[in-house]
Amino acid sequence: MPNGANPQAIVEERLAAFTKETGLPAKVVVLDWGSAWNKIDEGLKTGKGPDVVQLGTTWVSYFASQGYLASLDGQAQELKFDRFLGTSRKTTKIDGSDTTWAVPWFMDVRVLLANQRILDSLKITAAEVATWDGYRKALRKIRDAKLLKEGVTPIHAYGFPGKSDWNIPHNFAPWVWSEGGDFVKKGADGKWSSALMDKATVQGIYRYISFVKDSLVNPKALSQNTSDISKLFSVGELVFILGTSELVTQVRISTDSGGMRSSAIGKAGIRVIPVPAGPSGSVAFVGGSDLALPKAKAKDANALKLLQFLTRSDNLDIYTRKIGFIPADQTVLQDWAKDSSYKVIVEAAAKGKAYPGIPQWGGIEQQLSSLFANVWGMLGEGGYYSDEELYKALVQYDARIDSSLGAKSQPMSLDSFKVVVGQIKESSGEAKVEGAASENSAGGVPWAVVAVAGVIVLAGVGFALSRRKSA
Repeated sequence: MPNGANPQAIVEERLAAFTKETGLPAKVVVLDWGSAWNKIDEGLKTGKGPDVVQLGTTWVSYFASQGYLASLDGQAQELKFDRFLGTSRKTTKIDGSDTTWAVPWFMDVRVLLANQRILDSLKITAAEVATWDGYRKALRKIRDAKLLKEGVTPIHAYGFPGKSDWNIPHNFAPWVWSEGGDFVKKGADGKWSSALMDKATVQGIYRYISFVKDSLVNPKALSQNTSDISKLFSVGELVFILGTSELVTQVRISTDSGGMRSSAIGKAGIRVIPVPAGPSGSVAFVGGSDLALPKAKAKDANALKLLQFLTRSDNLDIYTRKIGFIPADQTVLQDWAKDSSYKVIVEAAAKGKAYPGIPQWGGIEQQLSSLFANVWGMLGEGGYYSDEELYKALVQYDARIDSSLGAKSQPMSLDSFKVVVGQIKESSGEAKVEGAASENSAGGVPWAVVAVAGVIVLAGVGFALSRRKSA
């Protein structure tokens, strides 16, 4: 999959080093994300697939549960699993089992990225945005400054992907986790169920959507995807985004080499800031990709050599510096942390959280994507939002997630929901604003009016597959 500015060339460079070291030929085939899952599934199912397969971290548990991957427990001494961050190690297993099915390759860690020049001009410091309330105040300060790019184009305080994005839950997750909530939870009996209607989860979701309700985000963004938002940030039209280390790397690379050093954000500089803390601290989303051996290659010595080579500390360092995502190897990370920008990301990775390693997660993530796409549809241009409609949507998807997990849905009542939401409104001052505004009989707000505001196929004798969506 296309990781980095020149994904095929970057991997080919590593494979050339592998061939020089071992004498074994190797090739990489780059596939688009849309076809990745089906190609991986077919290749692993038939045993005619790759020698080494790249899997998004959320995919490992599913393919392992299907019996498609080789256990790596016998290679623990060679692969040295203890060198990896605990957050990443969890993504290589099925929840409730100690068997290791993959090796961490790189991590996708989401933190706040900000336009340094604009922060300096408004005298906004990292310390001021360390909490949710402080961050909200900073966004209001930027909004009220009514900044213009080149005297014409409005500069918005914050932007995040909306209903057209492929990984919407990743953007909601930090706000939910930092609030103390989650999308699913594990009971004392070891069984999983939806946590979508838990109090802290509802609070986290509402805090996130309140950025839109408070006109701190351009509603047009709610129909855009990650690529669109990153572009707006790179041309200087957004002050804050929730982004990855990949962008930090890109602004340090010249345009001739596929980087963004000459872009508006390259010239302004990027400030890397932890996710604003909530009651449970600052909890970043951690995804990424792992490498695994298909079951058909369990006894293939050459395939194992390739896996060991690609996940060796020196090669992880070289590869991840090229693509911009950080490695999970703790020794390598110590060197990365010497850079002040990456230090923030490395610390966020250590304290961050990944999705649970349950085989049903793929389906659950699709349900969450659909839910949040509906929410952004309510709040986007031409949409219609009310707390009651949000409640109905959460109840509906809470039941769907529980159904996929074989659990019984027990959502909070509408009255309890209104109390929880009301507490957030009161603490943020939103209740006063709403009290001064008139809502229609359904209790909603017409937001059209408010809108002022690769699979990498790696093979010693075959190929490997990957998917960025789950990174």
